[in-house]
Amino acid sequence: MIAFLYSLSNVALTILFCSVVALVFTAAPLLRARLFGDVSEAKAEIARTIMTAVTGFTGVVLAFSLVQAQGHLRDVEKNVEIEATQLRQLDRLLANYGGADVVPIRNLVRDYAWSIVSDEWPKLSEHSYSERTSELFRTLTESVLTLQPTSPRANAIYNDMVRTVDQLAESRQGRLGATDLGLPPIFWEVIGILMALLVVFAAFFERQRALSLGGLGVGLALLITLVFFFDQPFLGHAQATPEPIVKTLRVMHDRVS
Repeated sequence: MIAFLYSLSNVALTILFCSVVALVFTAAPLLRARLFGDVSEAKAEIARTIMTAVTGFTGVVLAFSLVQAQGHLRDVEKNVEIEATQLRQLDRLLANYGGADVVPIRNLVRDYAWSIVSDEWPKLSEHSYSERTSELFRTLTESVLTLQPTSPRANAIYNDMVRTVDQLAESRQGRLGATDLGLPPIFWEVIGILMALLVVFAAFFERQRALSLGGLGVGLALLITLVFFFDQPFLGHAQATPEPIVKTLRVMHDRVS
């Protein structure tokens, strides 16, 4: 169900959420009136007062949730940028190291970077990883470690390469770990409870206010939609992309050319 919702376009998802929430808010007082009749003005006034307070709480929770979700997305994007920089740096160090024995390793760097984009990135939305990408990184690591520097300059470059490979391993683990990023379930549970409370109190409004309640529902639905857009960093149209790594591949290709 979640995957289906994220497969929808931003416009379609916004229309869906707004329509459903607006319909529920609009129908609440009409359904109450049909089943139980009209309520007194005093009860309606109490409902309006409480609903105003609960609406404020809901807005605060949604705003905080949106900040959290956007923060997670920015962290993922930053990690991808760092990983792309490390790949570019490793290729540059190998080029500076020189020698025929580094040519296959530079090819491995490019193959690994491309595998991240083509093999592994689609699996991140499934909270998984690519076996092929993992194997390429293992081979790349072993290939770098087999180099035997024969001069002080080569030894200094070699040490930088080993350090960069270690950093790449950390960046890879960070990216794979980020597939589990998202708002804690308690956030969505609180949002759900607050929305349910709003619907209950909306039911005590006069029938004449049904359309205004629908407008309130649309406003809250827009906030919920925004939070939903950013909640999963590897799902939907607001997800992180491998574009920094794609740019790095172009740089590495130009360096070879």
